[in-house]
Amino acid sequence: MKSIRLFSYTALFLALMILSSYIQITLPTPVYSMHITMQLFVSIVCGFCLPLRYGLLCMGVYVLMGLMGIPVFASGGGIQYILYPTFGFILGFVACTGSCALLRQRKRPSSMKEYLFIGAFGLAIYYILGNVYYYFSFPFFLNTHIPLWLSLLNAFFVSIIPDLLIMVAACRTAKSLQIFFK
Repeated sequence: MKSIRLFSYTALFLALMILSSYIQITLPTPVYSMHITMQLFVSIVCGFCLPLRYGLLCMGVYVLMGLMGIPVFASGGGIQYILYPTFGFILGFVACTGSCALLRQRKRPSSMKEYLFIGAFGLAIYYILGNVYYYFSFPFFLNTHIPLWLSLLNAFFVSIIPDLLIMVAACRTAKSLQIFFK
């Protein structure tokens, strides 16, 4: 009975992840357009609410659906999405969910401070993976080079403040939802 409930929650988070990709603000960045979506919110809350393997299953299915051509990513879908500089952020959602779930299982947070620590760690993993992929995708996939400062401006400095606010909201939401996911 518990596994049916967990699979139902996993499907719910998958649906929320897909829907949240369509709620977006496109940032006018100098090199490649970036989107602020609610996917980071869903990724963090999923990591707090689901066990590690179910959270990874949810995000893994999301990535596979997008790579199979189902338009679940903020800019569509398809195998060619691997060549997009922002694909690292898609992979970052998987890593963010996994790291939040793993830390939640180990630390068993109770205070908002502990939730924010775990959420910030997930956000850092998301940004590291996304920015490394972003920077190195230009010479490998687009046959061009951009300076590191421009890459960081485009993929970090422009979006870090909104993403920090999203992370705080996700942590508050996850803390409130814990009574349902124990």
